[in-house]
Amino acid sequence: MLTSLNWTLLHVTDVVVVGLAGTEEVAALGASRSLTFVGIVVVLGWLSGVLVFAARADGARDLPATGRVLHEGLLAALLLGLASGGVLLAFAEPLLRLLGVSPDLAPAAAAVVRAMAFAYPFQLLTIAASFFLEGISRPRVVTAVNLGVLPINALLAWALVGGHLGLPALGAVGAAAATAIASAIGAIVLLACVLRLPDGAVRHVGRWRGEAAPRWSGVRALLGFGLVPAIASGLELVGFAVLIGLSTQLGAATAHAFQIVFSIHNVTFAVALGLGSAAGVRAGNGVGEGVPHRAIRRGVVAALLAAAATGLLALVLLLSAGWITGLFPATGDVHLLAGAMLLRWAPFILFDGVQVVLVYTLRALGDQVMAGANSILAFFVVTGGAGWLLVAAGVGPLALAWASGLGMLVAALLHGARLAQLARRMVEAPGPSRPGGVP
Repeated sequence: MLTSLNWTLLHVTDVVVVGLAGTEEVAALGASRSLTFVGIVVVLGWLSGVLVFAARADGARDLPATGRVLHEGLLAALLLGLASGGVLLAFAEPLLRLLGVSPDLAPAAAAVVRAMAFAYPFQLLTIAASFFLEGISRPRVVTAVNLGVLPINALLAWALVGGHLGLPALGAVGAAAATAIASAIGAIVLLACVLRLPDGAVRHVGRWRGEAAPRWSGVRALLGFGLVPAIASGLELVGFAVLIGLSTQLGAATAHAFQIVFSIHNVTFAVALGLGSAAGVRAGNGVGEGVPHRAIRRGVVAALLAAAATGLLALVLLLSAGWITGLFPATGDVHLLAGAMLLRWAPFILFDGVQVVLVYTLRALGDQVMAGANSILAFFVVTGGAGWLLVAAGVGPLALAWASGLGMLVAALLHGARLAQLARRMVEAPGPSRPGGVP
């Protein structure tokens, strides 16, 4: 959870610091995220096989295989990072316009996207290494490195956004540049930590020959496993990107307010994402151990924990919406609008927490295709479609909150139904690893 929260705090820091430079700069930052968020989440899903395969190998006690997964994951991350960063550099503005960003705002947002493109190779190497460490139950290393990078990013963002410490004042572009620099530092340090693992020699993390040598067939297997999660994650974020684009069409104040609410939601989502990662690892261990029925049980436990944690956070947000949104630098109108959005958004946070845990559990069970289809339906079709219809119907800025919440609810229902279906199949067709057929 702390690792997930770190990623979120990086983005929240940017919203806060850029807010000091003015609403127009935050609008440009927010519009850029309609593209950069989609890009990073796509490749995040594409690398999800690193966590699953590492957890399965660790559950089977095949330690050299975990090292091979690491090496193949790093190669896949480098390829994806260079490709995705290149696409952002070359086609930033056309892609932003395609996502519905206001033509007046697209050029400024494109400049932010191009700066952020340089962070992608480093961020993807960090993700691959993080998934490996989480997959072998070493999340503390990831947490320590990421939390160490957080103040570096904050200092650089403050200096580059406002022109402090003798650096140029770049506004929202400066925040993206700070993220790129901090990402490079984080990737180098995390990879160094991987090489110094206490059991690194047994896992062959520093050896690229022999049992741990990466195979292109293994890289293809990782990318093949992650293809549907990548598509699903991308379309899921496209649904939210549509909302970001719609917010820019409703004015700079709405775009700023939506970024505040989205940032607050991401903090709560980080809690669920941490539990989702844990569920994926433990469920993957169960598959590697040959006891998939325990994988389902572990996923259900994590979903209940996520419901309790995010439900409590939602209650806090409902009771203090005005105060929390007021912590972000903004005008009075933006604060009022953000508070109104948050009151509509907060009750649905519980469902978002549950659905992400269920997604990781389904992926660990090898059911990533159906999990992806459910996510596409819930967030791309329902969230994006509902947002467009409600705004077109004249509901106004609050339509963005209602559309978001509806997608979260549908996703939780669909993923829960799928996991229940898998559990029933295990009961109906018990195997030697499921004594009595009881999951």
